[in-house]
Amino acid sequence: MWLLRTTSGVYRQYYYINARMSWPEAQSYCRAKYTDLATVDTIDDVNRLVNIVDAGYSGSVWIGLKRGTQKRWVWSNGEDTLTQYSAWADGEPKSGKECGYFNNGVWLSSSCSSLNHLVCYSGSTGYVRVETFKNWTDAQSYCRQHHIDLPTIHNAQELNQIKSIVPYYSWVWIGLFLDSWEWSDKWSLFFRYWAVGQPSQSSGSGDCVSMSRTNSGKWAQYSCDLQHPFICHGWPKSPYRSYHYVDESMTWQDAQSYCRARFTDLATADTMSDVSLLVNTVDPGYSGSVWIGLHNGTEYRWVWSMGTLSQYSIWNPGEPNGDGECVRSFNGNWYDESCSTALPFVCFNDSSGFIITETAMTWRDAQSYCRQHHTDLASISSAEQQNLISNQASLWIGLFLDSWQWSDQWNLSFRYWAAGQPSQSSGSDCVSMSRNYSGKWAHESCDLKRPFICHGDK
Repeated sequence: MWLLRTTSGVYRQYYYINARMSWPEAQSYCRAKYTDLATVDTIDDVNRLVNIVDAGYSGSVWIGLKRGTQKRWVWSNGEDTLTQYSAWADGEPKSGKECGYFNNGVWLSSSCSSLNHLVCYSGSTGYVRVETFKNWTDAQSYCRQHHIDLPTIHNAQELNQIKSIVPYYSWVWIGLFLDSWEWSDKWSLFFRYWAVGQPSQSSGSGDCVSMSRTNSGKWAQYSCDLQHPFICHGWPKSPYRSYHYVDESMTWQDAQSYCRARFTDLATADTMSDVSLLVNTVDPGYSGSVWIGLHNGTEYRWVWSMGTLSQYSIWNPGEPNGDGECVRSFNGNWYDESCSTALPFVCFNDSSGFIITETAMTWRDAQSYCRQHHTDLASISSAEQQNLISNQASLWIGLFLDSWQWSDQWNLSFRYWAAGQPSQSSGSDCVSMSRNYSGKWAHESCDLKRPFICHGDK
């Protein structure tokens, strides 16, 4: 988590979400819990975002940029001032030309791959002419590395300053470029930090943007359906969801239809705070079970107790081999194990990190202990984190095999099962919670009639 101050004076708090989702799913998650997917204004912002991505992760991370519906000429430093001042030559800008250059006091458009000299803006020392041939993207990178950026021209005075250092016969890149991308939160600045060859002009090359920690935080376009971790910005929303208790007994499917018609869906929960909200939503006079939005799916996945999918893994050769549905760490490797085995375990605490508890418990009891005294069983997402708990003794970690899914297709996997749940018995494919049992969950036949909880606005 980082608190960032941008050049526009906006303070943003950033959160790296270590769960793989498509871009639309990540956008929905960020909008539900914070403000939106991350918006970036400066190189300084880029560097800070790079630093919050897990050091063990080398893939791509979604940010809030996506392809828009219109193109417009903007400046490399992010400003959009062309309505206030413009110096285009007659007949410019030309169709199909997407980068701007300066020649003899006017602006002209050219292919971004053309080779020109350039001018950089260096702050207090003004403008610097660079007599090296570069394409527009390389010129932008050079100016950002050695000065501040390609120049933004706000008025005739600044235009004349550049004219005074550039011979009349010389063509030099300036910061103008044609942009067709937009921020998810509709932010009005146009800072971009594309990798080499990006964005591609080929059709089908992707409408959503991710950054790469291992490529200095540079951006590339991908299909929005790919699953990546992502970065949100904003302040946490509380409560994350609006819950509505419906005091009518229905089957799970009828309850689902009711919620979808009048709200968003049957209730989804991500945290113990959500569980408390659900419990407090139920009528105090009702002591039975109520439907929530969890039901048995068709696919098994290894997921973490805190709700995220498993990305990093360090299974011992031959594992998992079907010994069980919970995971122990032993001497730096992972093994699947029966969840009823009693072992010491590793908790995670938001303020103090990993905590090893030597008392042997079953996996479910270890999970309850960690949630009561710390945050949850430990999630491990890098070799560095695994090294913190490498131990000669077997230790429970937070990984477990899960086949349940949320009615609203929510991708996180927080679970709060009662003792002995979920069992392996067939025919009980829907999940209820009990107000009188601390909101814990059990699976039952979907045909039973229960009150239920919806989430979302009416």
